[in-house]
Amino acid sequence: MKMSSIVRNSAKLVSPFLVTYGAYLVIHGHVSPGGGFQGGVILAVSVILLITSHGYTTVRTKFRLEMVRLIESTSIVLLIALGCMGVIGGSFFFNFLKGGTPGTLFSGGTVVLVNSIIGLEVGAAFTLLFYVLLRRAERA
Repeated sequence: MKMSSIVRNSAKLVSPFLVTYGAYLVIHGHVSPGGGFQGGVILAVSVILLITSHGYTTVRTKFRLEMVRLIESTSIVLLIALGCMGVIGGSFFFNFLKGGTPGTLFSGGTVVLVNSIIGLEVGAAFTLLFYVLLRRAERA
């Protein structure tokens, strides 16, 4: 069921801001409150908002299930690879990249990479979960 044109247009207007804010939380998670999980949830909420306002079948053409599965599986493989690369540096998830000036964007070393990968993983996993639930509801 599609919503009214006001709701659809509002969702189209708000969704890019949610993506921007989610990306900001993911990237700046080591400097300010936030991080990969919180930013990933907000990234997924932007897609879920479009699904609830425009309908599952309309949004499914832009955000295909195969693409979401690819992002989800690739991000978990990247996270495992990053953790294993830390083993070479001394221990699992060792921060092997040297940080810059404290409080700046690149001061966290590998934490920025971990937050980014976790943000993609969580965003794709929540979107995939919502797709599966909606597909199940369509059959009923």
